[in-house]
Amino acid sequence: MKQAILTALDIGSSFVRCIIAREVGGGRLEILGIGETPSEGIEKGIVKDIQALSGCVAKAISDAENAAKTSATNIFCNITGEHIRTHIGDGRISIPTESPNEPGEITQEHVDQVINDAKNSVKIQKGLERFRILHGIPHNFVIDNQDDIHNPINMNGFHLIAKVYAILSELTPLRNLSKCIELAGYDIEPENFILNHIALSESVLSDDEKRLGAIVLDIGGGTCDLAIYSRGSLEKVLVVPMAGKNITEDLAIGLKTTLDNAEYVKNEYGNALVSSVDQSIEIDVEGISGRASSRKTQYLVSHVIQHRVEEMLALCYGKAKDFYTPELVTAGIVLCGGSANLLNIDSVLSEAFNLHVKVATPDLSRLNGMISRLEDPAYATIIGILYHAMNQDAEPSSKSFHLPGLKANKYVDKFKKILKDFT
Repeated sequence: MKQAILTALDIGSSFVRCIIAREVGGGRLEILGIGETPSEGIEKGIVKDIQALSGCVAKAISDAENAAKTSATNIFCNITGEHIRTHIGDGRISIPTESPNEPGEITQEHVDQVINDAKNSVKIQKGLERFRILHGIPHNFVIDNQDDIHNPINMNGFHLIAKVYAILSELTPLRNLSKCIELAGYDIEPENFILNHIALSESVLSDDEKRLGAIVLDIGGGTCDLAIYSRGSLEKVLVVPMAGKNITEDLAIGLKTTLDNAEYVKNEYGNALVSSVDQSIEIDVEGISGRASSRKTQYLVSHVIQHRVEEMLALCYGKAKDFYTPELVTAGIVLCGGSANLLNIDSVLSEAFNLHVKVATPDLSRLNGMISRLEDPAYATIIGILYHAMNQDAEPSSKSFHLPGLKANKYVDKFKKILKDFT
């Protein structure tokens, strides 16, 4: 049975975002509260300072709770990073029959069993002992000698085989994210971690795009996340450890300004295509630690940005090119993430991949309430987390990650109060 309240938590390298929503029936959600705060203590999907990040998580959730006038429960959170691994597993089960010579009918329970069998075959692979399976995505099924079956439910057969794309996370980053949420005073079930790529597909990809083939590229603050879809299935996930913060750092160095001012300049005057910029336009750039401000051309700003964007997209193309052919990604590239708002980045991306590019805002058609601010590529992940959560069974199948010895006493509540007072 599903819970009425869902909480989506997007922990990124630039921002921590939280949305509390209520299920209202008919596959719809009502947005009750939104919280957002700049991130500290996480880089490229890896926790670097758990106290700092816990403070950001506490503030984002607390702001959402205050707006929603309800507590954050049933939390779902994204995860990404270079530690993500994928592996193809094969599962096989026999279908119970009433007669030895009569095939049995395949039910959802049998499908779940064969997927679990495939995931178990992945778990025993050498080198994956310290990984946890986040998702098992069936690519196709085989019933006896009939292959390439898309949906075997209600079909008949003696044996069911599944080829499953398993997505795994290294345990250490996963536990540290979980502990960060607990230090902020909240609980999360192990099954409620969602790969960033999966969440994105829930909010920005249509069924036609999945069937015809598409590449989803999320350019966030710390990583570029690529998901390649073909013939309706997720074929490959890739992570490139370079994104928006690298552009900001380059600007800070090139303009001799602070990181905060470099971020402001990027957002207000940034352009990823230097040939489209008027070379005569100048902007004021703040000095570092009280030093005098200076005048820089917008052309210089754009030159720095384009150089880093091209390097970043070249890395993305280099990782992705062996896993798709242009004719299998008919829908082209779907671009999202905060850096998708950078002017003309879609043109540079189109040239890098030689594919059509669509800058995507999240699909808000299933949402009620205060949604106007969510019409932004930066909110694609958190909306996808909500949609994914809405489709999950809320009954936990295993225990949460907990900090040993803390849950049974008053220190968690005390620490939560300190964090909230501090933030």
